[in-house]
Amino acid sequence: KNRKPRIGRIYTVSPRDPELFALYILTKHFPGTPKDLLTVNGHECQTFAEAARLRGLFEDNNVWERTLREGSISLNPSQMRQLFANILVFGGTEKCVIDGLLLWNMFVDHFYDRRCTEAEKLIRIDRALAIIEKLLLSNGRSLQEFNLPLPNNSIRNNPDRALDEFFFPHHINDDEMDEAIDTSIYDNTNLNPEQQRFFNLIRASVLDPNTKNKLFFLSGDGGTGKTFLLNYIIYKLREMRLKVLATASTGIAATNFYAGGMTFHSAFRFGINVEPDVIPPVTVDSYFGRRIIEANLVIVDEVTILNKTIFENVNLLCKKLIPQYKNEPFAGKIVIISGDWKQSLPVVEESSAPGAQVAASIQSSELYGRFEKHRLMQNMRVIPSEIQFKDWLYSIGTGQTGDSVIIPEAMRVNSRQELYAFVFNTGFDAPVTDLLKRLILSPTNRVVDVINSEIIDLINAPLHEYLSIDSPTSENPFAYNLADYEVAQLNRLTPKGLPAHNIKLKVGAVIVLLQNLNTQKGLCNGTRMIVRRLHQDLIEAETISGSSERGIVVGICRARNSYKELRPDGVSFERFQFPVRVAFCMTITKAQGQTCERLGLDILDEPFAHGQTYTAFSRCRSGENIRVFAPGKTPDNNGNISMRNVVARGIRFD
Repeated sequence: KNRKPRIGRIYTVSPRDPELFALYILTKHFPGTPKDLLTVNGHECQTFAEAARLRGLFEDNNVWERTLREGSISLNPSQMRQLFANILVFGGTEKCVIDGLLLWNMFVDHFYDRRCTEAEKLIRIDRALAIIEKLLLSNGRSLQEFNLPLPNNSIRNNPDRALDEFFFPHHINDDEMDEAIDTSIYDNTNLNPEQQRFFNLIRASVLDPNTKNKLFFLSGDGGTGKTFLLNYIIYKLREMRLKVLATASTGIAATNFYAGGMTFHSAFRFGINVEPDVIPPVTVDSYFGRRIIEANLVIVDEVTILNKTIFENVNLLCKKLIPQYKNEPFAGKIVIISGDWKQSLPVVEESSAPGAQVAASIQSSELYGRFEKHRLMQNMRVIPSEIQFKDWLYSIGTGQTGDSVIIPEAMRVNSRQELYAFVFNTGFDAPVTDLLKRLILSPTNRVVDVINSEIIDLINAPLHEYLSIDSPTSENPFAYNLADYEVAQLNRLTPKGLPAHNIKLKVGAVIVLLQNLNTQKGLCNGTRMIVRRLHQDLIEAETISGSSERGIVVGICRARNSYKELRPDGVSFERFQFPVRVAFCMTITKAQGQTCERLGLDILDEPFAHGQTYTAFSRCRSGENIRVFAPGKTPDNNGNISMRNVVARGIRFD
């Protein structure tokens, strides 16, 4: 029997020798002959470094030109403008500066609708610049940073107009033919008595400069119209030219606001890591500072998953910006916070113990006690089965079922294959409006990754692999180098919030965004999408835009993500990768804010933190459309099984 020679070990190669380092990286990812390594998509490269660049393993100065060229094949001008803005915001670093003017000059004809006369051309180019300027401004960037020309009516020269457009948006997109926001539901719907009382209270507080009622907490179970009421308040106050800063703790929750909200972190300019008593450098006369100062009302939805540290830091930031009211909470701002304490609490990195989560929640903050509590009780749903299901959910969320919950036989399946068949019974080529309403959940990432990999294998389409470029970063350049801390070790890491080193995709796959691209369009961290085209440097995906359920397409480019462990000797590196993950299945925590019509739940690993069981089941309106796969659990004589239910002691269901 003939045996082929094998390489027992490949020694680490220093990146100071680019050609050898390229050979080393290529061999680890694409084992084969030297000729195989040098051939990329039929093109025979002259060097291993060139081959590594074409395979996305080495930095390449031409990546953004290729990305925009691939996008220009099928994306419309609005989508190209969004892609260009994303490249500028997420693609560069201090060491890797993007030549925005070069890219603009190369692709300017793809940023506007060219079906126009020569006289209209300059007007449309100017409008394209103005739209890109607004996209950059929403991320704290400007055209000048990238040496781009200013439009004739630049908002840089008119900050009042920029603020006016932020607080009083009239359109949901930036196409040449804008689509007006549909507000008819708020004009033609009557509130029920308890909703009307709360609305009257808020309106009176906002209109009365001497009011003592300034802090409100609004809660309510699913079906009581909490989200509708918040949107109604926003709409009616904006009709009166009052300024509302609508935020939510997650990107998904922010998209529930009728004109597009924003995340709490973004609104107050906080980064990912928030330390006690440390506030961002927002100044009184800046665009972001004025946005906070001038807001007549601040709304924060899904507040229960918010860590108390950022909540208290926002209080400090408001007092810094409005010092004349520094003795009042949030500097005298009128604030509505809303949420459901039966859902997940803040994630605590050091511990998943419910007690630690309660301590990290805003219920443990002195500020929370100052909020006036209001609870919506009237359920607006009239279908008896849905009301019974909501009652069952309430007993789970409040811990009335104890530390476990009985799952009836009718809700069980006996294999993952049955689970997949139930959830995706219309197939993987279903319309976007159907497929994105189907979801599988599990408490842990390890099970989520297995399920997503299995479902990807079921799709009959070519497989595409996208590999990240990982680079160690350190304030001390002598702490370690690429040779000492091997890149392969970084490749194996997938920290929270970062995409994987190796992303395997097919056309038709469901993915989830890991970055906020444009919350007004519903493109945020947590948005699920369907892959429509896969290029070398671009992913085209389709999602649902708000309540209209109109499919919108977005071009997703690679982005730079930094990670640093909090301990002094912790790993610190940068990952250059598409900000997506496969998302047929998601963790329960990541799914908070999602809703679906068919839900599968895999509890190979059982829920381990407060509210996970309740959060999982409450993603769906009806128990008839939920199935649970519980490997290793033995049914009782009635075919039922029990499932763990964690409800933290000390949490108050205000």
